[in-house]
Amino acid sequence: MKQLSIYVPVQIRAADFRSFALFDTFRHKGLWRRPALFLAIMGVSAILCYSRYPQEGALLLGTILAVLGLALPLIWYLSYEHSIRTQSKKMGLLKGPRRAYTLIFQDDGIQVSPDQGKTFTPLSWDQVTGVYRRSGITYLYVGDHAYLLPHSQAREGAGPLWDMMKRCLPAGKLHDLNPS
Repeated sequence: MKQLSIYVPVQIRAADFRSFALFDTFRHKGLWRRPALFLAIMGVSAILCYSRYPQEGALLLGTILAVLGLALPLIWYLSYEHSIRTQSKKMGLLKGPRRAYTLIFQDDGIQVSPDQGKTFTPLSWDQVTGVYRRSGITYLYVGDHAYLLPHSQAREGAGPLWDMMKRCLPAGKLHDLNPS
């Protein structure tokens, strides 16, 4: 019996990279919690200062805490957006899509080629730590490294790719984030 192979030559666009970077930082790694906690602490502190209003300096201190509580997380987010744009520029994504890698999925593992199929690195399904399917794209995590798999670039289609992942990976590693 012939083994089914799903061939995905990946070209990354700037929009795909930005979407992945935001997903990876905020949803996968949960790094939104620290700025939110800072904002909450500063907000509560500002409210406590405002509650002491007749006391001298309470309004000024409350306002300073509120402004810092809002400004610092906003500045962090804007600098993060700037770093995404800078990285996109370094990768040449602002000029148009860039050929990144090719993946071949088979029942016995995954072949990864960074050089358009000249050399391949084998990965076993056990090395995959998580798969996140979103509208139009799937993120395949192997340790700390992630592969972006735009559904439109899978030659056999996104459905067969997801079906193979469901066959080869335990359910705990599969995360379907499509709104259905």
